[in-house]
Amino acid sequence: MGANDFNTHAILHFDESGFTGNNLLHKQQKIFCYASLECPHDEAEKFVEHIIRKYQIQNGEIKGGKLLKGVRGKRAVDEIVQNFKGRFKVSVSDKKYALAGKFFEYIFEPAIASVNSIFYNINFHRFISNMLYVELSVRGAMAEEIFEDFEKLMRTGDFEGLKALFLTSKDEGISPVLEQICDFAIHNKESVVRELDGYAGEGAGKWVLDLTNTALFCLLAEWGQEYDQLTAYCDQSKPLSEDQEIFNVMIDREDKKFTHIAGIDSPITFNLKEPLNLVDSKVVHGVQLADAIAGAFAYACDRDNQDEYAEKWRDMIEEHVIFGSVFPDYDHLDLEKLEVQRNAVLLQELADRSKKGISLTDDIATYIQFITLALRESPLELQT
Repeated sequence: MGANDFNTHAILHFDESGFTGNNLLHKQQKIFCYASLECPHDEAEKFVEHIIRKYQIQNGEIKGGKLLKGVRGKRAVDEIVQNFKGRFKVSVSDKKYALAGKFFEYIFEPAIASVNSIFYNINFHRFISNMLYVELSVRGAMAEEIFEDFEKLMRTGDFEGLKALFLTSKDEGISPVLEQICDFAIHNKESVVRELDGYAGEGAGKWVLDLTNTALFCLLAEWGQEYDQLTAYCDQSKPLSEDQEIFNVMIDREDKKFTHIAGIDSPITFNLKEPLNLVDSKVVHGVQLADAIAGAFAYACDRDNQDEYAEKWRDMIEEHVIFGSVFPDYDHLDLEKLEVQRNAVLLQELADRSKKGISLTDDIATYIQFITLALRESPLELQT
């Protein structure tokens, strides 16, 4: 690589912590973390050898999950994190919240697809996702059954298994908001079936709930803002091996494009020098370092961990965790805010239109303008 290429081309290494595939309700693995490290191969190899020698790591390979079980291992991980500070980026996802987001994507969006930007720009998707997350976290069996049915559908493509979601009679303990969401799902079942028919449970569709591809794409897009061209080395992954089409279209792509949603510009293109390299971490040492970094941030983002290392790594989140990481934000449920009141009224309207067989999209922009003005004049009265 010539001197002029050094600042324009990045060698990137990727690995994850908390992989459970389509099972986002895994009881022990609550956080998914995908880490990326910019580092030339020779530097990575020398540093891995140094860490293995210094901390007497067995089997000649750095594995973050194993190292984080002991104090000496945590010291090793911390040395890696501190040494490469500023040279890595991390995507972190709360799996339950990620599942809630997928629910909106596959249950709500098919019915409103023709005007979906309207809903995204007013954060309706975040209102629904956060509400579902709360239901899943604090409600009882009904919310859990709905999510388990949805997860099963996405894994298998079996619509017959959606008993709780598409059940017309509701559990007595169901909340009014969850009832509206279920009403919406029941009366828009056909659009969901059309969207997923022949996709969920088949080929790459087997991994439709997995977070690997999305996290990798977002990380590459972020690196693409700093480097003209990228070469990616990823630990072997079933989801990535099934489908790389979205990454292959980025090979030798030099244009810079962004999405603009809810006032935020996000990059959606980057320039890959070659197809993704799916490699053995024993051979490509940078992937071992990425594994340790992923483990550190998954550890830090688990609220059950309160030791000095968890606190230390939490202080690095703002610098290294990318926008687009998936965590609940209860501001989107604060009914003191006009935006949240509007989304609550809008959900009721969509549920009512669904039950009456009225178009969900006709004049919806006008309706949203109307309720915005109405709520400014007369906000909802909240019980205290």
